[in-house]
Amino acid sequence: MAAERIMVVDDDQNLRLALKYRLEKEGYNVLLAGDGLDALEKVRAEQPDLIILDLAMPRMNGFGFLEQMKGDEGGDDVPVIVLTAYGYETTRARSLELGAVEFFDKPVSPRQLVAEVWKILGAKKKRVLVIDGEHAVRDLLAGLLEAEGCVVDTAEDGPSGIEKALAGDYDLIFVDCRIPGCEVDEAIERIITAKLEQRIVITAVSPDDDSVQRALECGALAWVGKPLAIEDVRRIKREWLG
Repeated sequence: MAAERIMVVDDDQNLRLALKYRLEKEGYNVLLAGDGLDALEKVRAEQPDLIILDLAMPRMNGFGFLEQMKGDEGGDDVPVIVLTAYGYETTRARSLELGAVEFFDKPVSPRQLVAEVWKILGAKKKRVLVIDGEHAVRDLLAGLLEAEGCVVDTAEDGPSGIEKALAGDYDLIFVDCRIPGCEVDEAIERIITAKLEQRIVITAVSPDDDSVQRALECGALAWVGKPLAIEDVRRIKREWLG
């Protein structure tokens, strides 16, 4: 999986480099900008996953950057952590009003900041459950989904898959049409009865398998052929996890 990209926007070069060093040690790709205008250009070109933003900067301050970025298409989807020496309550309120998701006074513990970054980016990831009786298939599909940035749980049969589906909060569930332990339509019916909006995709060797049609009639969204390829996973991610 490609490393997530974080942009650090601050006119203090030493702080920029220190945060870059710490975040890269955690496995992130880090972009740097020294003021709001520079950051705005780089955000539009690079589309970072998260921004750490100072407020007091030359040319364009943090408030101006937030106003401009939130006006761009997709700007509201990028979480921003404000990091500033001017930790007044009015400053905090204005930052959150403009769309920042967190606010820290300088100096901040690098460990605390990294923990907040991890929490925010982790919450953005899509959660997927894979229910399949074949170990190799489970591992393959889980690997493809994780490569696309998803958090993946697995189950090896219908009963354990139903239990996980009902206990967890999944953005999408893959269910093999021949899962051991129960019929696929029974599993889907039990899940959707409890969670009406649950999205489920069926995996099958052939669409002619009668269990595929039963699964679709019970509420599955679609089926995808086995063995799965990365193109299939990316298409499903665009259509059902976008």
